[in-house]
Amino acid sequence: MPNINTILNWHGEEQKKNIKDKLNRNMEKACLLVERDAKINAPVDTGRLRASITHRIEKDDEDIVGIVGTNVVYASYQEFGTIHMPAHPFLFPALESNKGKIKELLKE
Repeated sequence: MPNINTILNWHGEEQKKNIKDKLNRNMEKACLLVERDAKINAPVDTGRLRASITHRIEKDDEDIVGIVGTNVVYASYQEFGTIHMPAHPFLFPALESNKGKIKELLKE
């Protein structure tokens, strides 16, 4: 009876790295979509708020999170309003208008 041998190579770690790399790239693209629209939507007086809108990506072994925001103190007053002024939302509408694109990017 002839001997039949098969060699199987598992490339799981390489595939996991490829998937994570693609997810990182697509999360970057998703953040840039929201950042761009938030800058377009931001109310402008001096331009400080618009210029301060940035994004970052945080990741660990389990999760990857895209964060778009600003460090300007009055940004929350613009986004949500106060008892003295109406809201001028810019971040939430940027996210909402890009939800479909983001879902498609992260599905890939």
